[in-house]
Amino acid sequence: MNAAALSHIRTVKQLVPPRGLSQEIIRVVTDDQADLVDLVSIINKSPTIAARLLRCANSAYYGQRGEIATVREAIIRVLGLSITRSLTLAMALTSGLNTRTVKSFDQQRYWFTAVTTAALAQGLSHYLRQREKPSPAVAYTAGLIHNIGLPALVHCFPDILEPLLQDNHRPLSERLRQALGFDHRQASAVLARSWDLPTSIVIALEGTSADAAQDAGWALAQVTDLGTRLAEALYQGSSIDPASFYTDPALLDLAQLRKVVHEVEGQLESFSEMAQLIAGGESA
Repeated sequence: MNAAALSHIRTVKQLVPPRGLSQEIIRVVTDDQADLVDLVSIINKSPTIAARLLRCANSAYYGQRGEIATVREAIIRVLGLSITRSLTLAMALTSGLNTRTVKSFDQQRYWFTAVTTAALAQGLSHYLRQREKPSPAVAYTAGLIHNIGLPALVHCFPDILEPLLQDNHRPLSERLRQALGFDHRQASAVLARSWDLPTSIVIALEGTSADAAQDAGWALAQVTDLGTRLAEALYQGSSIDPASFYTDPALLDLAQLRKVVHEVEGQLESFSEMAQLIAGGESA
């Protein structure tokens, strides 16, 4: 890796982790011992995050009858603890990143891909063939924040990312590696480790595991990567054949992959609405 790339990585590593209230939110939502009362209390301290969660709870995706007016209602009646944790974590992690100056950064696309990857990873996690496998909640979280490095790069290098994101002729990873020496997935892993996120999430974003292929960390990395590739294809509006993404029979059965993809394809309009609702709070 050349000197310029190392310098760019150091810049990302030096990106200050969320502080103050955002830091407190991250601490609570990543604490497995935190209960409903703790979660409601910390979310209510942030009007912006609370409003964005309520918009999600009232979205067509959940089809809730009657307006959800409080965070407590949103968690109990609609979102549940695990998805609320994941959404709150993603919002807190991106709260300090200024992406508004880069007009070519598409907030809607970013959040659509994040939400769709999360749903795919969660669905696929139920069918993994490994003895040790990630929980659906952890898979959802990993999928939701798998691309956290992209807004971080936009924040750190706006002048480089503005024209780069306008070039749609080459894969994004290739464009980033040429310009910076590393891509957004690598940046995500750097941030996850620098910000002391849970080890299972770090492993998933790094895409590696020090243990055997039956390890839950390896499985989480694989399912997150598969979900990412599928979500990108779905965003493009492609009519996808899951078999073309199926590379490892040891991971899961093709019929089960088809089932999860089919279920997610039926929810894409709702995912798009949810992405718009979440993105709408970025400027708040």
